[in-house]
Amino acid sequence: MRKAISILSALAMVATLAACGGNSAPSSSAPAPSAAPAASSEPAASEAAPAEAITLKFVEQMPEGHIMTDTLFHFADKVEELSNGSIKVERYAGGQLGDDTAMQEGVQMGTIDVIRAEFTTLVNFGAKKAAVTTLPYVIRDRDHFWKMVNSDVGEELLASIQEDGTQMVALCMIEEGSRHFFTKDPVNSLADLKGMKLRVQNTEMWLEIVKALGASPTPMSFSELYTALQSGVVDGAEQPLSGFVSQKFYEVCPNMILDGHVYPVQAYVISELTWNKLTDEQKEIIQQAAKETQAYNRETIQAAEDEIMKNFADLGVTVVDVPDKTEWINAVQPVYEKFGTPEVLELLKRIQDIK
Repeated sequence: MRKAISILSALAMVATLAACGGNSAPSSSAPAPSAAPAASSEPAASEAAPAEAITLKFVEQMPEGHIMTDTLFHFADKVEELSNGSIKVERYAGGQLGDDTAMQEGVQMGTIDVIRAEFTTLVNFGAKKAAVTTLPYVIRDRDHFWKMVNSDVGEELLASIQEDGTQMVALCMIEEGSRHFFTKDPVNSLADLKGMKLRVQNTEMWLEIVKALGASPTPMSFSELYTALQSGVVDGAEQPLSGFVSQKFYEVCPNMILDGHVYPVQAYVISELTWNKLTDEQKEIIQQAAKETQAYNRETIQAAEDEIMKNFADLGVTVVDVPDKTEWINAVQPVYEKFGTPEVLELLKRIQDIK
């Protein structure tokens, strides 16, 4: 009998030990503390992995201190600020990485990430719709420019930069003001331009505009212009007011006529190769920074031009206004006929209808 009781007691102890073993679920009446989870290199399913820090190259043709260089640096600062430093920006100014053409080729190849590009030169890279803004005397003034930017045609033009196969994505439109002719000898009317050698950007549109106005277009790199003016290789050129002053062209060409032959549309563009590598969050940061920079551009450019005009007398610059541009507009009609495709003319009408 005692032997049977001993066997039963042993069996009971085995059962009790099995019920409390580490391989079984804890009891509901006395839950055992759970072990800490093992560390894992994989993010939890409910957590997104943080984007890897990246560095972008922002490049500007104009030197430091120029209003448009200040604006690009503002853009770069905003990107770093909004990304909490996860997007770093290297800044290059003063044509360190080449002229406009070289910079845009760099954007296409992905060796440069962001630049300020004029639609005039983007046309050379396949931006067909952008050609409408490169025609002379399309945009009347600053108010007209910003109304166009914020219209449906402005949105269409911005999107068209990528859609037309330039391998660039336009982020926002900005501006530097109208372009005007400046010369060594005084120019008081359209007739005075006749036969003058004027430096232009190396695009077909610019060549035809200057020819139509009676002058002799001379393409050359912007970096060579001051020396060419000084030595008499060219008699003049054209620039927005900011470019004219920042490059000190007034030292060799003290005469300016405010004809406003082109009001250039510009945009910050990013390499399509770079854009496609960004996360959605990084794209949103860059787009927001671009939007804030566009507002900064609109606020600062008018004040900058007002200051320049105020200082012209002290710089020895003679300024001639052109209140009635009818003669100038009539002279460039051949340019409209040559470049006015049905698509361009339809866009032109929509821009001109903006009041």
